[in-house]
Amino acid sequence: MWRIFAFIAQSTSEGGHLSPPPSGNPISLINERLRTNLDVLNHPDAMTEIVRQINLVWALIFIILGGLSVLNGYRWHKGIIIVLAALSGIWAGMALGAQVGDVMIAAACLSVLFAIIAWPLLRYSVAVFGGLAGAFAGANLWTAIGLQSELHYMGAMIGLIAVGMLAFMAFRAVVVLLTTVGGASLLVFGGLSAMMYIDSWENALANSLQSKPLILPLIVACAAGIGAVIQVGGGLKGLNEQADKADPVKQKRKAAA
Repeated sequence: MWRIFAFIAQSTSEGGHLSPPPSGNPISLINERLRTNLDVLNHPDAMTEIVRQINLVWALIFIILGGLSVLNGYRWHKGIIIVLAALSGIWAGMALGAQVGDVMIAAACLSVLFAIIAWPLLRYSVAVFGGLAGAFAGANLWTAIGLQSELHYMGAMIGLIAVGMLAFMAFRAVVVLLTTVGGASLLVFGGLSAMMYIDSWENALANSLQSKPLILPLIVACAAGIGAVIQVGGGLKGLNEQADKADPVKQKRKAAA
């Protein structure tokens, strides 16, 4: 799923850090890292290198989009899936642009095509993107629980197949997983990158990532879990209503009224 985001920021994600940024495009670096290490949250060196190269503007965009996806992903799931499909079209267009002869035209055409196809085939689209989110979660969970990192693709395959098939039996659950895992990951990337802009925090944060490699998977899992509870519970209002139902005093007052 992260490859989809790779091409959105490609032309605007250079530099931006207070300290001189390393060479190379940071979003392309995320894409490249995920090709070899889908369990990137468990690799502090790779994470530190990535977040130091994300432009501050895109870090803030990641934070906003991630927060909205975590809290309201299911409510806006149609729009999110269509946007993801359109971004997939951009990725495919840029991959095939050299053969076509014009990257922009290929990306635009495939973006519209993928979005239109995803609209009526929403369940299948959720299966595809949910499967990718499951693969990302499975790979990182595989390494986080102490299994061989070199075999993290096994966890990715389990997550891909399990979540992809689950989309046809538990549609809402897969949408919640997709939006919370993707949103929580965006929050981590954006939040870490933004904190790296504070000079006094940069080295301490990098050292903390190196000494505590499991902290990032834990943060992502907690953020995704919080988002899942909020989405399934119907938002903050829904959670408050459920809490009131569990209060016998309020139930007696409601019955008396």
